[in-house]
Amino acid sequence: CAAMRAVVLGATSAVGHAIVETLAAGSAWESIILVVRAQTEGRARADFAKILGAEKIVIRGLDSLDDLSQLESELSGFDAMFCSIGAYMKLDGPEAVQRVDFGYVVAAADLAQRCGIPSFSLVSAGGADAGLPEDSKGFKFYLRSKGRADKAVLEKGIPRINVYRPGILFGRFSSKGTTSTRSKGNWDTFVAGFECCCCCLVKSAGVHVRHLAEVMVSKAETDDTDCKVIMDNAAIHAHHS
Repeated sequence: CAAMRAVVLGATSAVGHAIVETLAAGSAWESIILVVRAQTEGRARADFAKILGAEKIVIRGLDSLDDLSQLESELSGFDAMFCSIGAYMKLDGPEAVQRVDFGYVVAAADLAQRCGIPSFSLVSAGGADAGLPEDSKGFKFYLRSKGRADKAVLEKGIPRINVYRPGILFGRFSSKGTTSTRSKGNWDTFVAGFECCCCCLVKSAGVHVRHLAEVMVSKAETDDTDCKVIMDNAAIHAHHS
């Protein structure tokens, strides 16, 4: 089949980084544009400079993701968009979650639709639910925002939409380091020591970011019929196996 072109938003997140590595290493993909904020552009260039397939990568730094529309002409005719952008509720607060996890995600889907990109893959969250009360606070506000974004994206006129709702993400990056520094937190330690003797429990709790990325890229490569699908943690594992 013809070589494919992809655009990735959220490439400096753990899942985004894994998506880029998977795309760059795959023979199906000839060109990958990473859309990042200007303040993270240098870090992104350093992180991806030496990965397998780095020559396929082009990085576009924007002052703000409010400026996504300026990429429309460049992305016209691309084959797939991957979106893994998101804010941290505890660190960034509800306004940032509303702006990023809902506003920018929907803007990305709008851009994909205007550009004629036929495949849109979104990293959401396990438990995302647009039906949670409007006055939800804390983590429920986060899940409501994710659910509202999922609903809005699935209503777009993009032929193939896959929304991924994983559980706990294993293999995440350290919040104190660069994106190339893997987290050594308690959950990853737990997985490393426990996976061999209780694999089912680990799989029900979450998924490794690398496995999630592999499923996302695989479906973008192979889906050949129009579909709009939500994949929960169990479905992600089923597809990966």
